[in-house]
Amino acid sequence: MPSGRPGAIVRAVAARSPAPKPLRDRDVAPNRPAGGLLRDPEELESPVLRLILRRASEASLPGERSDDQLLCLAIEGGGMRGVVSAGMCLVLEAAGLTSAFDRIYGVSAGAMNGWGLAAGQAALSVANYRDAVMRHVIRPSAPLRGQPLVDFDLLFDELIAGRRPLPGGAASAAPELRVLATSLETMTLRVLHGFADLDELVSAVRASSFLPRFAGEPPVFRGEPMTDGSLIEPIPFPTALREGATHVLVLRSRPPGYRRGALSEVGPVLAVRRDERLVGLLRSRHRAYNRQVQVLETERAVAGAYLQQITVPDGVRLLAPLQASEERVVEAVAHGARAMAQAVLTGPVDLAWQPVVCLSTGTASHSNATG
Repeated sequence: MPSGRPGAIVRAVAARSPAPKPLRDRDVAPNRPAGGLLRDPEELESPVLRLILRRASEASLPGERSDDQLLCLAIEGGGMRGVVSAGMCLVLEAAGLTSAFDRIYGVSAGAMNGWGLAAGQAALSVANYRDAVMRHVIRPSAPLRGQPLVDFDLLFDELIAGRRPLPGGAASAAPELRVLATSLETMTLRVLHGFADLDELVSAVRASSFLPRFAGEPPVFRGEPMTDGSLIEPIPFPTALREGATHVLVLRSRPPGYRRGALSEVGPVLAVRRDERLVGLLRSRHRAYNRQVQVLETERAVAGAYLQQITVPDGVRLLAPLQASEERVVEAVAHGARAMAQAVLTGPVDLAWQPVVCLSTGTASHSNATG
């Protein structure tokens, strides 16, 4: 489909409603709240959502707060499935809510989504997922030729850095970005932040997303080889809590009822079978994931800090982590965007590619803010 021209994606994503009104810059900008589009914070039960919307109503900015709370955003990844949480980021930005957060924590594909949001370019970040499909970043037959299954050089060096470069610094009045990765030297979690320049930022995001033995040579950050942070912390809210968060909004890329099984790690374990340390992390990852999900499902507060997750409904069709399907990418963006809209907006949204957030005349049929 030619760039910039609506086509199958618009028809697939947009809800069937008459002539939705686009949320253009005159209506809302990344650091300007969406006025009457936002829900009344006093009508919400969630302390996390109340704080986000109160700060938005006050036009509160990082470093200039009227409260002493530390509000963080934690973004789950999951390979191509990370486009779900990317769709949620798209609505946060379009609704003018980005500057309500003090920090963004991202892991795996969630690190790339967090980078786009902090840079004020969430839509550009979403477009990278479609580019990954169209340019064949995932190559199922490549391992038969002795090549990586995922072409990270193509993804980061050509598609992201070349065709759709994200800014190296945060947008004005934006939250700080922190990225989770796993050290291949110590097999412990690293929280990467304080990036000196664009190269360091790209290295950090690449490290957090790197798939052991699936994507070539591991990236190096400040002299230390790194890999996927989700090997240790699949959903990055525990780190936010350890680092002082009082409120955490968690963007999920899976439905609330999903639990990870041991068989989900068979392929990755076989790929790294010669490295006992990686095998150990992979074999325990499903248990770590399920423990985190249980906390999000059952606890509104942990050690005095409030949690709120945003999820798509159980039963929706989503991508597999390494599935290269343009149709599924489009569907997943829409699912994520609608889930976020139902949590913070007075009505649902439509999407038009590339992608544009629009008001919808329909009504939401279910709530996707859980926890």
